Amino acid sequence: MVLLRIYDLSLELEQLVSGYTREQRDPFLAELQQLLDQREVLLKQLPASPTEAERELGKRVQAINRRIDEPLKRIKREIARDMNQFRQRKQTVNRYRNPYTGPTKDGMFLDKRE
Repeated sequence: MVLLRIYDLSLELEQLVSGYTREQRDPFLAELQQLLDQREVLLKQLPASPTEAERELGKRVQAINRRIDEPLKRIKREIARDMNQFRQRKQTVNRYRNPYTGPTKDGMFLDKRE
């Protein structure tokens, strides 16, 4: 039964998300991607006309998805924030290494030719 496997994967996702730590981000993201890919394949195989039992199980899957959604959004914001901080650090280091590239703060023009 396809929906039962989707339900099991959703429970695995919920457990994975609840155990997230920033220190273990890379293995977490790899496992998260794998589970989401598996679930996506199964979602495409869902029957067009579900039975009553499948509808009930579908409601449980939707409830799990709602519980998973907010933590995943929080993790995504954390990753985006870290990427922005890295980008800013990189720009700061580049400005420090070569202060005469780009506009100056006081509007002074520096001729680079000698």
